[in-house]
Amino acid sequence: MVNFFEAEILKGKYFPPKSRERLRATMVNLFILVGIFVILLYAYENLAQGYYVMLAVEMSIVFTLMVTYLVFPHYVSIKTSSYMILGALTFLLAISLVVPDKDPELSLFWLASLPIFVFFFLGVDNGIRWSTNMFLILLFIPLFSFVTGIRFVYEWELLSQILLGYLVVSYMLYIIESERSSYEERLAIALEENQMLFKEVHHRTKNNMQVIMGLLETQSFKIDDPHYKKMFETHVDRLKAMSLMHKNLYTNHSYEEVDIQEYLEGIAKNLKTYTQHKIMTNIDPIMVDMKIAMNIGLIFNEAVTNAIEHAFEEDEEGEINIAFRHIGERCVFIIHDNGKGFDSTKSYKSLGMTLIKDLAGTLMNSSLMIKKSEGTLIKIYFNLEEYA
Repeated sequence: MVNFFEAEILKGKYFPPKSRERLRATMVNLFILVGIFVILLYAYENLAQGYYVMLAVEMSIVFTLMVTYLVFPHYVSIKTSSYMILGALTFLLAISLVVPDKDPELSLFWLASLPIFVFFFLGVDNGIRWSTNMFLILLFIPLFSFVTGIRFVYEWELLSQILLGYLVVSYMLYIIESERSSYEERLAIALEENQMLFKEVHHRTKNNMQVIMGLLETQSFKIDDPHYKKMFETHVDRLKAMSLMHKNLYTNHSYEEVDIQEYLEGIAKNLKTYTQHKIMTNIDPIMVDMKIAMNIGLIFNEAVTNAIEHAFEEDEEGEINIAFRHIGERCVFIIHDNGKGFDSTKSYKSLGMTLIKDLAGTLMNSSLMIKKSEGTLIKIYFNLEEYA
């Protein structure tokens, strides 16, 4: 219920979750709705008591606030809405100090709430300018009353005290907002420095892996035995899968999550370079925790490498299909080739098969199925939750 009110009634759904823009948007609309309700209550009393001038002022303010609420945020921004609200409230406050109504004390409520709204929505610099203009407007009222002797809602002595109170409240909020803005600025600088550090760490890790891969590839050139040569090449492919992870992390804005589509398609592109078989991918573009993505990438590399090496005859051109789907709270990862399959009665203890089983076991609430189905079918179900 609370989420519905915040997202739909206060229109927070139009802004990123947990962002300052969303907070400001919901506060603007909450202020509008509360303001409309309060002003309508006093407008009804003024209507009953015959204060028609103040009634007209209040209804015009209600109309302005209602239009602002209805067109927000499609036609007016948060900043524009804030200025419209401030303009309406400033006018209402100034008029309430001059024109009598049923409850003139309402002006003191708007006087206390106005500085809070000013500094929260406009910031320090614009808040100072607005408060200065407001101070000059309020200063004119007691001066005019003192010079002319005309009594408005309050005596000029009380008006002077109201003016002083507004000045003190505005200054206190200026100090608070200045400290908050300074803290946010320092926090933003620290966050940027941390992001640069993470980016540099992932970049250097990828470069170190490139050096290791280069050394392994150079060593493999000196090996004549095809069996051992293939072992070196397999290890290089595993390192490439992990290297792509770090590349994906430092080239994107997130340093904890990876676009699984981009990551797996990068591994597939690398594997396509040394096989004539078709590798087809159908992967949902979702963000996945980097540790989960790393294990999925290694499973991908092992399963496709095994299919390339063992699923097809020497002159046969086969097809390997990879799918990754996010369905509700569960994910399904499928690798299916149309090769000769395998004997399900035998126990396979190769390093690649062992890695697939062990890595699948690290995924949250996972279930692994490997069977012969017009080739070999590997299907893994797991929950996409925070990696433990």
